[in-house]
Amino acid sequence: MSRPTPPTYKTRNWPAYNQALKRRGSLTIWFDPAMKWKAAPTGKRGRQADYSDAAIQTCLTMKVLFGMALRQTTGFVESLLRLIGLDWAVPDFSTLSRRQKTLNVNIPCRGSDGPLHLLVDSTGIKVEGEGEWNARKHGGTKRRVWRKIHIGIDEKSLEIRAAEFTTSDVGDAPMLPELLDQIPPDQEIASVTADGAFDTRKCHDAIAARGAAAIIPPRKNAKPWKPDTAGAIARNDILRTSKRV
Repeated sequence: MSRPTPPTYKTRNWPAYNQALKRRGSLTIWFDPAMKWKAAPTGKRGRQADYSDAAIQTCLTMKVLFGMALRQTTGFVESLLRLIGLDWAVPDFSTLSRRQKTLNVNIPCRGSDGPLHLLVDSTGIKVEGEGEWNARKHGGTKRRVWRKIHIGIDEKSLEIRAAEFTTSDVGDAPMLPELLDQIPPDQEIASVTADGAFDTRKCHDAIAARGAAAIIPPRKNAKPWKPDTAGAIARNDILRTSKRV
């Protein structure tokens, strides 16, 4: 049996095609003049921060997008602010280096209509060591180091709504309350879906505290918990339902 002939396409609307190719290289960077660039007073003793988390995140975003070093990033942001006529001071490279270690990153999202259905899981990232093929072929000559990313994803829009970066020895379940804390309090959460590793009291209590339904399969040897919290009661209901299925 002969293979079917692949379809061929011929460009006929050249003006629109050329404009589309030009738009691929178009770059727009917009700074909101109402943005809080300077840090608000904390009321604590000691020297106050000069720049807000939003300012630090903006500079570090430019660094990652364009693959620049910290000193180059400060010069790049200074030139952008000068072009648009904003007299904001730019953090120096040492400030960026220090603040990026403890920065609480604000993840922008469009959101979806209605309550949030959150999907939670984690994955590993190798940050040091031989490649997979070389390690299998030659055994590897260097210690392999892994990191874990714990993420919460909007089921409808598939946007990342929460993320945490930890060492490889941190379990999945202890990070769920921190992921839920990243969801704004005024955001209604309808359900939280995760695997059996999250079948713990703290996870169910954290989900119940947000008024959400936990979609977590109980473990094979799961037993009913003492019904002293809303999370434990909801989990016992899940366990009874799973045994009837």
